[in-house]
Amino acid sequence: MYKVYGKITDPNIDRIVNDKLKFDDLNKELIYDVHVDFYNPDLEAEMLNAEVSYEIKKEHYLFIKKIRSMFDNNQIKVNEFYLMGTIADLPENEINISVLKSQSDKKKNVVWPCKEIFLFEYQKKRLDALLLSNQISVEDYESNLEFLKDELNIYESEEDHKYIN
Repeated sequence: MYKVYGKITDPNIDRIVNDKLKFDDLNKELIYDVHVDFYNPDLEAEMLNAEVSYEIKKEHYLFIKKIRSMFDNNQIKVNEFYLMGTIADLPENEINISVLKSQSDKKKNVVWPCKEIFLFEYQKKRLDALLLSNQISVEDYESNLEFLKDELNIYESEEDHKYIN
């Protein structure tokens, strides 16, 4: 994994990433997937508040285009490109880039402006499956769901996360 310091919206982010990645270490005969986690400042004010929409923006796709072009210029093929925004897992202005051998045979871009929502949906689906297959009780399901919400700072209403004075 490569750590890059900057924002995906920086005009020279491709130069910053290019200086960090070691293209000579990649096999030009293989095809890769690129996973990028970035600090998304759009999430700071209202993280996972139900009233806030986490949009896929033009800047997300411009970043993907710049990085894909950089790989193309170095004769490295990329199938899947995952761009995940977060504020819980990264310090401000940090971007983590992983380049892995591809398991896919199609080119696609996946953008999740808020990784925490992705994690919540994945974990909730697991809990749903366990409940439906009678591997956990309704009480266990509800307590695990509440624990997951607390862990990811997901609140049903604004009052749920305020302290009582």
